[in-house]
Formats: sequence, structure tokens, C-alpha cells
Amino acid sequence: MARHGENIRKRKDGRWEGRYIKGKQPDGKTLWGYVYGGSYTAVKQTLLQKKAESCYYQINGRDPSFRMLAERWFASLGESVKLSTAAHYRYTLDRYLLPVLGRYRVKELNEELLEQGLLQVIRPVDGSHKQLGAVLSRECLTLTRRICKYGAHLRLMRPVEIILRLPPKQAAAAKPLDRREQQLLEAFALQAPTARKLGLLLCMQLGLRIGEVCGLQWRDIDLKARVLTVRRTVQRIPCGGGKTQVVIQTPKTPSSWREMPIPKRLAAALRAVRGSLNGAVWFLSGEEARPVEPRCYRKSIQLYLKKAMVRRVHPHMLRHTFATLCVQRGCDIKTLSELMGHADASVTLQKYVHTSLERKRRELERIFRPGPQVVNEGAG
Repeated sequence: MARHGENIRKRKDGRWEGRYIKGKQPDGKTLWGYVYGGSYTAVKQTLLQKKAESCYYQINGRDPSFRMLAERWFASLGESVKLSTAAHYRYTLDRYLLPVLGRYRVKELNEELLEQGLLQVIRPVDGSHKQLGAVLSRECLTLTRRICKYGAHLRLMRPVEIILRLPPKQAAAAKPLDRREQQLLEAFALQAPTARKLGLLLCMQLGLRIGEVCGLQWRDIDLKARVLTVRRTVQRIPCGGGKTQVVIQTPKTPSSWREMPIPKRLAAALRAVRGSLNGAVWFLSGEEARPVEPRCYRKSIQLYLKKAMVRRVHPHMLRHTFATLCVQRGCDIKTLSELMGHADASVTLQKYVHTSLERKRRELERIFRPGPQVVNEGAG
């Protein structure tokens, strides 16, 4: 049966078949093109590329629409972005930008129209979606700028400069775990340890992202050398039609591919849990067939936090806790940036480093503690 609205179906021979509009025949009839593959996902990706290359989506030099321009830009990305990034761009275009801007012809586009359109995307009056926050608003603005820049590069429109006041970023409500909470969580994980429990410590004591923990295999953990290597990440991404899929891919950035020294206590616990498992076994799932996906592990983390009598925080806050503790204990920012897998140390400082009230008090007491009394010789 064909997937509704996608022109993709599974054939009797087991292959997947997708079709797309290549053009029109002289008599006006549709000319179809076909692609084949061993999986729905493979055909879906090839079909997106073919649609973008076909005359159905091809930009002509006369009067293309913003939708056509956006599709051409998306096709131009090719293999330059990861599958998860492309899926995120696709979702943002289809969910937010194209319903508002897609109908306009490129020659109509100017600063006022684009800025008003983006305001409608951010604060929809028709209730099509909730008002966008700072991060998603910034992404919509960035994608629109990139598409327009691409249009100017193709000489289909003049360069435009879009200036928009975006919603302010909301201050993070949650704080990193304090020392007592860290001790409670560590004690819970090391008492009758399991791989899923120790995954908490990989986040809190090594700063791993939850997708990186899900992507670990035992071959990535060298217990003799006490070194853990981050080679992949697991993520669930949208794939169109309201569907999602789990993808296993390389880490978030080239800097995220890194080696991490393992503390002795954590290494001992990992050694006890591994037993005789071979290197191809996924760390969290304990099997070779498939890894645990992040949304399932998030549920486990929330349960463990409750059992450890630690306040319920977003799993990423464990990574925040790691960065903050490292700074408080005197770790230099360059080293911490590499441990976190950041290409730029400024990201580490701006996003992950928090100082506690106790440290602020200690620093002020140090700065303003009484010194030798100064005698004013000119007095009297």
C-alpha cells in the first residue's frame, strides 16, 4: 500500500518504489519518474532529491515561488548536512515557513513582506501553532535569510536584509545538581549498578549527551586504559507525514568525536557490569540488535532520579552539572571545552557554566577580607 501523499509503496518483490513528476508531455499528460530501494527511508531520501531536481520543482527564470526557491535550496544542501539536520530543516520549512511564505512569488519578496511574514510565523493569529520561542524564532529567521541569499546568488531576486526583533530568551529555571544531590545520585548508581544506572554517571561525570550514551557500544569503552570514545549518537528525527524514525549517526560536530578518561570508581563499576559481553553489544540495551533510543532512556532517568531522592531535572542538566563542577574545581576552560566536545570554548562558558551561591559568597569574602590596617600619617 502506498504511503498517503508520498507516492511511495512496497512492491511484491520486497523493494520500495517511489514516483515523482518529471514533467509534462506535449498533450499535457503527467510524465512520471521512478526510484527504487531496499528500504522506505532510502527511497524517501532519493525521492526528495529527485523531486527537487525535476521540472516540477525546478526554478525557471520567470517567476518562481518562495516554495520553489526553498525546495531548490534544500536540494542544494546535498550531503553537506547530517540526516538529522536536514530532517529538522524540512520540518521547520513545512510546519512554519512554507504555509506563510510559500505562496509568494520571488519577485514580490522585499524586506517588509518577509519581516511581516516572519512575524506571522512567530505569532500566528490563526492559531495554527503556539507562539514560537526564542530558539525556534531564530531558526526560522536564519533559514529565511539563507534561502533569500541563495535566491540572490541565482540572480532570481535582489539581496534583502531582514531585521527582526525576536522573542527574548527565557532564563533557565532549573539549576545544576548541588554537591549533595550529586553524592546521592552517585551512591544510587554504584549500589547494585546496571548499565542504565551508570549511564547517569556518564552524563554527570563525563558530560556525555543522552544521545551519545545511547550510541555507546562496549567496544567504545576501554576499561584497561580507562578511556571512553564517543563515536556515534542516537536520535529520533521526523521523516514526513507525521512519522519519525531512529537514526544512528556520527556525533553532533567533529569536535564531539572525542576520547574521555574514565574516573577509577566509575571504571570499576563498568568492569563489574560488562562481565563477558562482547564489544558489539550496545551499552544500554545489552544486546547487539539495536540500541536504546533517547526518549526511552529519558523515562528511565526520571525514575532513577526519583528513587535516588534527587529533584527531577531534564537529563541534559546532568551535563550542565558536569561543566559547572569542573569549573568550580579549577578545570581550565580549554580542557573543559574539549571534554564537552565543543569547537569553541565560548559555547562552554555561555551555555553550561554556572556558579553557585556558595562560590559567590566565598569569592566575595576572599576579596573583601580585612587586610593590614593602613595608618594615615598625615592625620592629627
